Amino acid sequence: MRINPEKKEDRERAAHSLLRVTLRLADAHGFVSLGLREVSRAADLAPTSFYRHFADMEELGRALVESLAGPFIEQWCARARAGAPARESFALAVAREAIVGAAEDPELMRFILAEHTGAIRTFRTALGAKLSAVSAAVGASLSADGSDADSAVTAGDAVVVLVLGACTELLDAGTEHATVVTDRVSSQIRLLLAGRAAERVLE
Repeated sequence: MRINPEKKEDRERAAHSLLRVTLRLADAHGFVSLGLREVSRAADLAPTSFYRHFADMEELGRALVESLAGPFIEQWCARARAGAPARESFALAVAREAIVGAAEDPELMRFILAEHTGAIRTFRTALGAKLSAVSAAVGASLSADGSDADSAVTAGDAVVVLVLGACTELLDAGTEHATVVTDRVSSQIRLLLAGRAAERVLE
């Protein structure tokens, strides 16, 4: 059976519109409180049209995680590797890219911050895995610099906690404060890494 490319593109646009509308509503009310009819109405769709794209709200939520949130988190590491200045550590570059991403797409960042510890287990698990991958990438970069593996993993986890805290601060303060927030979390990460370096010297 031949698929009409225009109709396929229309369906993809409509599905993406549903995802973005859901993010906007979740930003205001929380995902767990949303209903299919509310989302459909906000997207200017009949509830029956919703089912052309997603079986239910849970499937829509999984699409938010896999299609939007997952790639968004993965971009922090990809952009850090591609654009990190020669003298900037990978951990600092990841922090900077996460804050840039939060400023560019605050609704998506708020979804990640809310749902990685939220009430819906599938979201927690999926987002936790994405954030753990960032932690592992930071840890691997520290191991490459001479840290022992266990210490590097712990430091990678700490960096991700600092980054999420910085993104929360940014969204509370307003994206115009991105430079201040970036400087603060960079200082925190430098202190963390300096402390680890000092521990290695003393061992």
